[in-house]
Amino acid sequence: MKRYLLFATALILAASCQKEPSASDFDGEFLVYTAHSDNVTDFSAYGTFTVADSLLSIDGDEGSLFLNDWAKTVRNQYIDEMESLGYTYVDTGMADSDLDMKVPGNPAADLAVQISYIVSTSYFTSFYPTSPYWWSAYPGYWYPGYWGNWGYWGYSFPVTYSYSSHSLLTEMVDLTEEQGDDKPLNVVWNSFIDGSISNSREDAARFSRAITQSFRQSEYLAK
Repeated sequence: MKRYLLFATALILAASCQKEPSASDFDGEFLVYTAHSDNVTDFSAYGTFTVADSLLSIDGDEGSLFLNDWAKTVRNQYIDEMESLGYTYVDTGMADSDLDMKVPGNPAADLAVQISYIVSTSYFTSFYPTSPYWWSAYPGYWYPGYWGNWGYWGYSFPVTYSYSSHSLLTEMVDLTEEQGDDKPLNVVWNSFIDGSISNSREDAARFSRAITQSFRQSEYLAK
């Protein structure tokens, strides 16, 4: 299931040949896009979750991990949103310095959430399951081994992204499946929040409202 929602007006955009709504249709809020795996019909089967200790910043072809005050606020909001849906937060105990090391994490949670902040003008419209994903070349991008003994990324549903100035890409992965070098780390839900850069205070507020909206329009996540 895929939806574009212009959440200030609660307008669900009808499918058309235009992959992105026109920027002239925006009302100043960020565009919120969400999708989930068709293979997961009951999210209530999951009980616990964790969130990556830092956000990944992607600017052009550069990637780095950061945890400033804004990133902490964003991370905490995802924790609050998940807990409000009935999930229990698990601190996996990985230090920030461990994020650059290719060592397995502690898969003590059922679900893991990782958040990336993107600054650039880029487009991605489709993928093939056997091909590398568009972000795989970014230095420091989340590697499957961060969450445990996983061999590679695996998507069971199509995704379509396009973004211009800055965005939040959030992925929720399933840690309950069998692990191994030949096993994919399956993404069961993701959200893509996109908008033009304004000023830091205004953008922080818009991001916060957009994060809330991403959960509101994903009612299937509720336990």
